[in-house]
Amino acid sequence: MEAENKIARLKAKLRFTLVFAITLIVTTTGGIVTIVTAQKGISLLESKKAEYDNVFKKQAELNFQIEELFRDLNNLKTKRRNSSEHKHMQKLITKKRLLMENDIAMQADKSKYEVYKAMLEQIRVIQSSMDDLDRESKKRESNMEQLEKCRIKYQELTKNKLTKP
Repeated sequence: MEAENKIARLKAKLRFTLVFAITLIVTTTGGIVTIVTAQKGISLLESKKAEYDNVFKKQAELNFQIEELFRDLNNLKTKRRNSSEHKHMQKLITKKRLLMENDIAMQADKSKYEVYKAMLEQIRVIQSSMDDLDRESKKRESNMEQLEKCRIKYQELTKNKLTKP
């Protein structure tokens, strides 16, 4: 007793084996591609996280330094200083500002530090304005002293003229 549909069964088995093999290859290839893509994605995320952590730390450091510069500028503005103290304080502020500018210039991605560049430029403008104001203030004080001396001298001359008949 032999089956009459032996050839049809063989063809069905071959078709099933072929479809199963193709499905298995597609599924395995899809799984491999997914795993490789996931590993690349993980390594990319880890590198980006490290990069963003470094940028965050650098920005936090710059924030602290700029806050210190603003404190120094405020002290320069509010406390009375003679010319040499004023110049010395300005030199310290300028030195800190230039160090920060050089530090930003050395960074690979300068676009993340544009705000700090603008703030440092404003600090430079503020420093030059404060120098101008200090210079004008000193001039004004000198002029006021001279004016006071002239007033006293005029009062003395007027007094002498009144006493001399």
